[in-house]
Amino acid sequence: MSQAQMNFKLADDGTLSLAGSLTRSAIPAQWDSLNQLLKEKSVKQVDVAKVKLIDTAGVAVLLEVIKHNRDAVPLPCDGASEQLRQIVSVSGVDHLLSLS
Repeated sequence: MSQAQMNFKLADDGTLSLAGSLTRSAIPAQWDSLNQLLKEKSVKQVDVAKVKLIDTAGVAVLLEVIKHNRDAVPLPCDGASEQLRQIVSVSGVDHLLSLS
């Protein structure tokens, strides 16, 4: 059985593309690299269209992007799945993320 993975890439235009699984089990393997990238570069929007699975830990990653980019509220998130929309709504952070 293959382990779920989170992948990310930051484009020159400030778009952070997230892919794979943004879950409690997948995030730790990439967390240090992502956190370092967020400290070094500004994110203008997030592309979540290729995220296959997300849980509250994935929403925490999006909130971490906001923490590093204090002026990015609400943070534009393109390609949001119904799963992401529901978690954001139930978590009460829908005013921090602009889902499309």
